Amino acid sequence: MPSDGGHAATGISDAEKRKLKEGLIATVVGVGVDDAGADLLIRQLSTDPDALEPIIRLSLSDPARLAALHGTGLLDTPQSGALDGVAVLTAEALATPFAAVSLLDDSRELLIGCNVADIEFARVRTAAASIGKFTVISGIPFIVEDATVHPLLANHPLVLSGEVGAYAGVPIFSDDDDAVGSLFAWDTRPLNWSGGQILVLQDMADLASAKIFHRPI
Repeated sequence: MPSDGGHAATGISDAEKRKLKEGLIATVVGVGVDDAGADLLIRQLSTDPDALEPIIRLSLSDPARLAALHGTGLLDTPQSGALDGVAVLTAEALATPFAAVSLLDDSRELLIGCNVADIEFARVRTAAASIGKFTVISGIPFIVEDATVHPLLANHPLVLSGEVGAYAGVPIFSDDDDAVGSLFAWDTRPLNWSGGQILVLQDMADLASAKIFHRPI
C-alpha cells in the first residue's frame, strides 16, 4: 500500500501533525516563546474543540512509549505505597492540597500515587479526562496559574466543576526518555507558582521516576 504521509490513518497530513504538536507545545510553554504557534492552535480550538485529538491519539499510542510504560509492571496495580509517599512529600513541600503521580497509556490514566485517600479521589480516569496528557505529549512542564482562563483547560470538566483552579505538572521519563506519566500538584483556586516550587516539583518527579524504573536514588 503506498504511503500518504500518515493521512489515511489519522485524517491529517504529517505537516498538519507537526503544526498541531508545535502549537500544543507553544500553548503548554505559555506566553513569549512561540505566541504565533499558540495563537494558531487557540484559533483552531475555538472552531473545532477536538482539533488536538489526532495528535493526542498518535502520541499516547506510540509503541516505544507504551512498551516502556508496560515494562513498569504497574498498570494493573491500584496504587503504590512508595509513590503515595512521593505525592505526600510533594504536596507538603509545595504547600498544595493535592499532588499525584500518574501513569498514562493510550486509553486511561492511573494515579499510582496520591496524597489523598481513595475515597476522596478516583484513582483511574479516561485519557480523555486527563490533564496530565498535555504534560506527557509535550514532554515539558505544564504550569497553569489560573485554569479557568487557560486555552487548554478552561472547558475541562475538572476545571468547570471547580476541582482544579491551578495546576503544575512535570513529565516522568523512562530510561529511553519516553514520557510515561507525570507528577502534578493542583489547587482548587488560582495560584501563582514560584520558581522554587517548580524546581521542587522537578526534583520530586525525578524521585518518582527512580522508584518507577528502579534506579538508584
